[in-house]
Amino acid sequence: MNLTNDHKKALFVLGVGFAIFWIFKPKMAKINATTKVNYTDSEADPKDRTPMKVPTMSQKSAQTNPMAKNGFAALRAYIDAYNNGEPQSVLDELNREFAKEFKVKVYRRKSDNKLVVCDLDGKEIMVNN
Repeated sequence: MNLTNDHKKALFVLGVGFAIFWIFKPKMAKINATTKVNYTDSEADPKDRTPMKVPTMSQKSAQTNPMAKNGFAALRAYIDAYNNGEPQSVLDELNREFAKEFKVKVYRRKSDNKLVVCDLDGKEIMVNN
């Protein structure tokens, strides 16, 4: 096979270009099944959480107080997401949706570590035991 000088120069330029790219390419992180997600200090690994018991509510209570019915629905959805291992960022997003749809929010009270449902004015509706 006869290579002309132009062909040799083209192969040389391609070879040098590839070598430069190979040397200076960005280092890609290898991701596999054993790679752990780094959570912030305020957000523990969701798999290490202890599951919460799902609350119950009587039909009579739900019929007499519609705000309690909405609060119960929000609390149940929050606990389901929590028990399914959702990260805190997803729970916060869920809380924003509760505020839009049900006009309630769910938070963990620091004094006794219980989940509390309150309206947007801060008035407690229910406490999960």
